[in-house]
Amino acid sequence: MKKYLLLGLLLLIGSNLVALAGVAYNRLNEVTAAVTLTERELQLPYNSSAQQENSGLSLQIVWRSPSAENEAYQPYNAKESRLSKEQVLALGFELPDEGYYGVQSQPLYWALEFDGALHDAEVVKAELRYQKALASYNTQPNEDNTRLKNDALEMLKKEKLINSRLFFVKAAADYQSLATEFADQDNMIFVKGLTKPYYHQNSDSYGLSLNQLLVNHIMVPLADTKPLKGLSRLGYRDITAPRYSVEVNWGSRFEPWIVAVTAD
Repeated sequence: MKKYLLLGLLLLIGSNLVALAGVAYNRLNEVTAAVTLTERELQLPYNSSAQQENSGLSLQIVWRSPSAENEAYQPYNAKESRLSKEQVLALGFELPDEGYYGVQSQPLYWALEFDGALHDAEVVKAELRYQKALASYNTQPNEDNTRLKNDALEMLKKEKLINSRLFFVKAAADYQSLATEFADQDNMIFVKGLTKPYYHQNSDSYGLSLNQLLVNHIMVPLADTKPLKGLSRLGYRDITAPRYSVEVNWGSRFEPWIVAVTAD
């Protein structure tokens, strides 16, 4: 019995050493991105008070997919990216068909844009949606148009104040191609995410389902939890300016860590 307990303890210690070595390697070499995010992009957990009491608090990375240029404003778009047949093959996938459901997701490198042209475009679309709803209300101030106007105004306020400004731009099989393509943009973050190809039979088109980031939460160091003390996750109807900012670095393994947290 003691033999197995000792073996289990050694395995636990070994796995912890491997994890710590990975963390150290990620931070030791090149910093691939350094960005100051806010509550809009790094959200508290639903049970944040309990986690803070237990000295273990993580923030969820919130990212979005942009709407297509010819699409009307939608605050929450499907997390997918339309691609050509050649682009799907270039990413290392087999071509899916309408019955291609069992394929496994694969990690790819993602380029994310922070607070740039993609978010600006969503604000413009949200404003346009509100102006159309307001015009309909002014023409016919009935119950339906009142609701549509109020909903559009709420969406516009959220887009300006609380919605994430972190947008998916492109996926690639290698990091260097993304780094080269976006070398002149200082608001890009390079991460790894799980993706899966799909095929739309009706439109005879291909694309990628953007399942999730490989690292989608960031642990807050105990020394940096003070600005978050007493805060709870915002509710669906809450519209308020961000209450904190977080300096985040991404390292050579494309994993993030927190440099500092400040109250806003």
